[in-house]
Amino acid sequence: MRRLWLILLFVPSLASADRVTVKGAVLEGEVKSISAKEVVLTTVYGKGDLTIKTEDVSAIETDVPFHVYKADDGTAVGRVVGITTAAVTLARADGGQVEIPFDQVQAAPRDAGPDANWFEQRPVESPWWTGNVDLSFASFDAATHTTALATGFGVRRTRGPHRTSFTASYLRSTTREDEDDPDTTDVDESDEETTADELRGILRHEYDLTSRVFAFGSVEAEHDGIEDLSIRLIPKLGAGYKIIDAEDLVFSVDAGVAYVYQRYFGGDTESFTALAFGAQNDWDLPWLGATWHTRVDYLHSITDPTDDYRLRGETALLIPIVEQVSLKASVVDEYNSQPADDAVSNSVATLLGLSLIY
Repeated sequence: MRRLWLILLFVPSLASADRVTVKGAVLEGEVKSISAKEVVLTTVYGKGDLTIKTEDVSAIETDVPFHVYKADDGTAVGRVVGITTAAVTLARADGGQVEIPFDQVQAAPRDAGPDANWFEQRPVESPWWTGNVDLSFASFDAATHTTALATGFGVRRTRGPHRTSFTASYLRSTTREDEDDPDTTDVDESDEETTADELRGILRHEYDLTSRVFAFGSVEAEHDGIEDLSIRLIPKLGAGYKIIDAEDLVFSVDAGVAYVYQRYFGGDTESFTALAFGAQNDWDLPWLGATWHTRVDYLHSITDPTDDYRLRGETALLIPIVEQVSLKASVVDEYNSQPADDAVSNSVATLLGLSLIY
């Protein structure tokens, strides 16, 4: 009897672990997330997460409550005691149970407990909002010395029918050619050139008209020292369609009308009305918990569509390293058919850095 008490004393997790039954086998650990597609479990048997198809789960019981936020603004809180691809079942405080269809579930975070830090509490305190802070740096030494620094910030409200996002980014890169004469080492004869100096911000709001059709409005602001651009403002209005709207993949296209206002260093201004087209995908990849985001925007002047147009594409791959930090690899390609003097039409930036996701 004394030996049994010692086992229970030093292995308390066995008595308090969540339990998931899969094809007759009972797995113990901590259920991190639930959905109609999968259950993510951190097991007590080793390191790492185990992703289980919901259709393979025959029984589930969590030791702590989950907060299930519903589409009608209702919220249910309770331990998960059942799950299928159609619904999740919670145990109520009065001893009963409530079944909630997954098509009514907007978010279902696990209760982090009173001792959790801000990052752990955020999914419960503000389940509709997510954010990120990015930092990338690169340095190359060859025939020329090149350095690049990129920072970014973003917040998003993902709950329909209203969805809002704001992103801001700054990119600066320089290239220096070392032309020093060995006979005049006391004089710096190197030639440094700034090849990128861009500050961007985008505020976008979408409203679901149907399950697949949405209206949108956005405002873009840009400052570009290379193009001698003091400010470029582009408000847009239009509509979009979700071609694919799955739990792990959303692919949409949109079109609308834009107004472009540009003010250059020195005070010169220009403005025109344009047509705007865009496409976007957000994909939760089935490997390593990675996500892939791509956005393409095409803008051309209504009065001069063949000679005055802009194309911008950005794609980013995020691979989690630890709980809130991911490795981020991104490529940004911009084409301007009417570049400023001494500026190139096409510019490409390849960045590798870290993203703090909260």
